[in-house]
Amino acid sequence: MPTLGWIQETGLDRFWERGSEPGTSLLPTHYACRYCNQVFDSIATREQHELEHPLLNPIMFYRDRELGATDLLINTPIQLGDIEARNVSSIELNGQPVGSVTELTQALKSVNKGLFSITYANETLKKSLRIEVCIADPQQLAEIDQAFRTQFSTGSIADPMLEAFTTSVKHCDTVSRYVDGLVRYLHGLKAKDHLSDITTFEDFDKRFNQALDSLRDYNTPLAAAVRAVIRFNRNDFSLMQRASGLPDLDRTIVFFCGDNLVSSTFASPNAQLPVDQTSEFILANLIPTFSDSTLADIEERITWLPVKYRSLQDTSKLNYLCFRKAVAVEDMSAVEKYRKKLRHDVVFNTLTGET
Repeated sequence: MPTLGWIQETGLDRFWERGSEPGTSLLPTHYACRYCNQVFDSIATREQHELEHPLLNPIMFYRDRELGATDLLINTPIQLGDIEARNVSSIELNGQPVGSVTELTQALKSVNKGLFSITYANETLKKSLRIEVCIADPQQLAEIDQAFRTQFSTGSIADPMLEAFTTSVKHCDTVSRYVDGLVRYLHGLKAKDHLSDITTFEDFDKRFNQALDSLRDYNTPLAAAVRAVIRFNRNDFSLMQRASGLPDLDRTIVFFCGDNLVSSTFASPNAQLPVDQTSEFILANLIPTFSDSTLADIEERITWLPVKYRSLQDTSKLNYLCFRKAVAVEDMSAVEKYRKKLRHDVVFNTLTGET
């Protein structure tokens, strides 16, 4: 009958399996460590020793950002020092060895557009990375931002407006990923607000994730604002230390981090950005009236927002608003009620004293 077990093969077993006859060859009598200069009498002893050596992980950095398994887009001119490596002994560019990180940087610096396969390794591990070089034309970025403001400053994201936007910037070939990120963001908004015939509410965050992936290497004010709205949706407040460029959003983030509300700041009409209905309801309806409202007022206003537009993260934000008001008016029964609602929320439970 078949069996399944573990067979430990020794060096002597492998020696006989190769077909050698006794006396025709000698087995090694010493086994050198593959990481240092120590020598051992047996393979088992050497392997036990090698466990003491830390596994050196080859790492590459681009502008102080560690590169992982995801692709890298280089969209601004690269300079010497932008790419660094640690624990890397060999590098290949499109299958050809390069002598150093400097040589790799020079090769990438010499082109404005292209795809490259990078392999970097040491004696222990090998990793691969795909790099796309597509240096963004600043004029095209400015043109896209202007087209976006023109089409969507009113907050409407109807399909004809989406089509008009993509058609108007179709020629911007150096920033196609930037356009894709903005469009993915709009698709996420449509899905969350039940305005999409293609994407369901359950998949809105998938579109947001695609938008973040496409926009992560762009540092325009518009890209920063979109990333901030998406992270606000996810309650990723710890990642939002920099101002988003959206004053109402920034003051609300401060509040959801546990601090007091600050005064509102005038927002330029040219800086308007379409957001989902729930975020707009919080930013434009609940936060501006928070200080002057009773707890009952806030609870009633929340009922005006249909449940179908709320994600789990939105519900947590609404419960936290009520918790803060309950604390402010010293309604201890309500404090305990909303504390219990938030006790399993990893973002807010530390602010409510549940941990």
